[in-house]
Amino acid sequence: MKSVLLVDFDNIFAATGEGFTENVAKWLLWLEDGALSRKQKRRKFLAKRVYWNLQHDVHRAAFEAAGFEAFNCRAFAKNKISSGKSSADIVLTMDAIEMALHLKDLEEIIVLTTDSDFVPVVNRIQSPRLRVVTAGKETDPTYELYSQHADGVVHMSALKAACEYERAKRKWYRFRSPPPDVPAPRLVQERRSPLMMKVRNAVRDEAESHDPRPQDQHPHLTRAAELVMELGARTPDQPIAREKIIKALSAIPDFSTTPLKGQPAWFGLRNFAVMMLRLRAIEPCIEVRPQKRNGTQVICRVPKKTASAVSQASAEATA
Repeated sequence: MKSVLLVDFDNIFAATGEGFTENVAKWLLWLEDGALSRKQKRRKFLAKRVYWNLQHDVHRAAFEAAGFEAFNCRAFAKNKISSGKSSADIVLTMDAIEMALHLKDLEEIIVLTTDSDFVPVVNRIQSPRLRVVTAGKETDPTYELYSQHADGVVHMSALKAACEYERAKRKWYRFRSPPPDVPAPRLVQERRSPLMMKVRNAVRDEAESHDPRPQDQHPHLTRAAELVMELGARTPDQPIAREKIIKALSAIPDFSTTPLKGQPAWFGLRNFAVMMLRLRAIEPCIEVRPQKRNGTQVICRVPKKTASAVSQASAEATA
């Protein structure tokens, strides 16, 4: 798998500790051997970049020895410089977008950060041809958050364990050694943000207040439109990845992307684009845009009444 690795050093170092800098070759090999990749394929990194503040430049030799390009991202405003902040986030974002657009045959981008500010970046660069992997902490909502948005999430306990990774010996009857065993996230539990639950309830209440659908409307399409709107409520006015929509619609028993035992794909609507156009006819807040490069782009415009309810829920959760 042709991939790119972009590391938000300040963020990941704070979550993993000294092992991350002392064992760069080991956790990098763990990723190269296929940890959390699609179908556990091995990765070939077309580019590896690490972004940090000036004080972390002491680690430059270790990362450059592993093939990384290291970037000092010092802030420019005096008050930010004095507080130790950097411009790493914006530099990493620009590189991610540029690579997604211009790197030929790129299949995956790993944005190694637990910073939730990168959710819009993940949504923008995802496409049917490009997989996006991020990181998340099991001890706070970031792991669940990125599980909802990214195609894969590196949890911190797994990354810490990868700092001691060694490639297993190849069996005599295999061409390659087996892919890494990725430990399950520690502190596995259902995390339900009060704000997210209120947002979902606000969207559901708004949907229930609409006029009843025509009697001849397929019930599964109505439910599909509701699921897409629930996804859109999390990031209103932001593109929703095709894979994310497919994952949500998989909860509907009769939904599939390929014909199965006489059951048509896409609710019998030929393809993803045609299905989304039908869902737009059911729910006008779903906006569908044809894209030359990335197929069909889907955006949800939250109604004013619902947006007001969401803002109120946010204010109550903050209070």
